[in-house]
Order: sequence, then structure tokens, then C-alpha cells
Amino acid sequence: MDPQTRLREAFFDRLGVSPSEKVPLSALSSFGIGGPADLFFEARTEAELETAVSLAVSEKYPFYVIGGGYNLLFDDAGYRGLIVRNRLDGVVREGHRLNALSGTGLACVLREALEAGLTGLEFLAGIPGTVGGAVYGNAGAYGWSIGDVLETATLYLPGDGRKVAPRDALGFGYRDSALKKGGAIVLSAVLVCSPGDRQESEARIRDILRKRWAKHPPHGTACAGSYFKNSCAESGARIAAGQLLDQAGARGRSVGDAAVSDVHCNFIINKGNARAADVLALADRLKELVYKTFGVRLEEEVIYLKADASMP
Repeated sequence: MDPQTRLREAFFDRLGVSPSEKVPLSALSSFGIGGPADLFFEARTEAELETAVSLAVSEKYPFYVIGGGYNLLFDDAGYRGLIVRNRLDGVVREGHRLNALSGTGLACVLREALEAGLTGLEFLAGIPGTVGGAVYGNAGAYGWSIGDVLETATLYLPGDGRKVAPRDALGFGYRDSALKKGGAIVLSAVLVCSPGDRQESEARIRDILRKRWAKHPPHGTACAGSYFKNSCAESGARIAAGQLLDQAGARGRSVGDAAVSDVHCNFIINKGNARAADVLALADRLKELVYKTFGVRLEEEVIYLKADASMP
């Protein structure tokens, strides 16, 4: 029996369902790019997520866990393994804390905070994606990151089970965390808030959204968000990648249907039929352009998932 059939049968024995086959990843990506995944499964409970991952590990079958499909570029060839989509959803208020399951959208978490009269999460306004993805990449904006408000995260470590990790154990850095190297999967996160005035919070959110709408591509544009991380100057200050790209002459550049956004140069957009190969080629040209102009090496924020990749 081949590994794929064996894994599908193991799924059915444990969960009563089998993963879907040949699911187009373009339909699961905000970029609208990606070939078919050999196997695909949506986990809606912590038990389903843990079981799916543990079965893939026990069968030595490649797998990768995704959230909302943002900040990801899938391979044109798709994925030779199992894609597990995290659909764990729910937020529970615990005093001044919010305990959110990892598949919960950030917009839902922010809405829960507002309804509870809590403040401190306004910087999440307009950031797409899920809690798990945000913790994985330490997402943030306007000087704040989710690592600044996270108290603990419940992780699943294949082979070792669950573990509650405090913030200091997660190795947060600028758009980075130890999760990118360790292979642990976020099940939930406890975010610390403060009592606040709902009207003041809503006013701040409106201000943040106005700023985002003014400099980001229109809502619904096929892209993966900011493509490159902001660079770090010798002083330690962050230099906006979009500014470097704009000044280096990136505006108007394209490869195939992959193009630099007219609104913000740090967004690579899919004009309709872009391939991953087009995006990667354009990104390489932009990095070379910035390096030749400023001597700065840009680093990708968007994760490119190769067809033969797996969780770390």
C-alpha cells in the first residue's frame, strides 16, 4: 500500500473521514496562486488538528499546517503531502485576558475585545489572518506586535503532546518567532488587555484603518501582504522596505502577471494569472535593485512553500 493510501485509511480509522485529494491551493491563498495538494484536511477541533498531525508524523508523510492562507506563496506544482487547514475558532474572556483558539480570525479577536470593553489590541485592525499565524510570525503594525500582548500559548509538539509556553519561551523577534524553527503548532493563545473606553478604542481603530486603506492595495487585491520585512539601520531603527523599493525604482516593475502594486511598492500583486515562478522572479529582481541602490539586502516576509517542503 502506498503512503498516501495508508494515511487516508488511518484518517478514516481515527476520525471517520479521509483527507480530500488534489485540492487546488490557489483557492486557499490570498495570492490566488498554487497547484494542487496531494491531500487536504480541515481541522475544526484541537483533537482533529492533533490527530491529523500525529498521523502524518507516524506515517512519515510530509505535512504543513496553514491558517487563513495569508502571507503564503504556494508552489505552482502544488504540495506533495498533506495540507492541514486550522479552522479552530473561538474566544473566551478571562478577566482582562482573551483566550483565543489559533484558527480564530484576528478581526474576531479584536471585536471580542471591543465588546468586552478591553483595549490594547487595536493595532491588529486590518491585519488579515488568524491568531496562530500571527503568533507564528509575530505579526503587528504601528510599533506593536502580537508578542507584546501574548502571555502564554498552548502548543502541540508532535511526539511530545501539549505544552503551555510563556511569551519568553517563544523567541519573538521582528516578524519572527522560535516556532518557525521548532515545529510546534499553536493551539491557542492568551492575550493580555486592559480595561478601556470602547469609543476611544473604536476611534483609534478607525484611524488605523484609514491609514492602512490609504497606503495598501484595495481590499480583495490578490496578494500576500507586505512581501519584504522592513530593514534595520545601523542605529537599530527600522527602514520601511516600501520606501527603499520606491526610491530604487521598483514602481511599475512586473514579471508576467506578478506586479509591484501602484499603491505601495512592498506589495507584489497577482493581476490575474500570475504563477509562483513570476512572483519569485520579480522578488529576486527587486532585492537586487535595492541592494545595488542602497547596499541593503531585503528579506522576505512572505513564506514560499515549496512542493516538497514540510513543517520544521
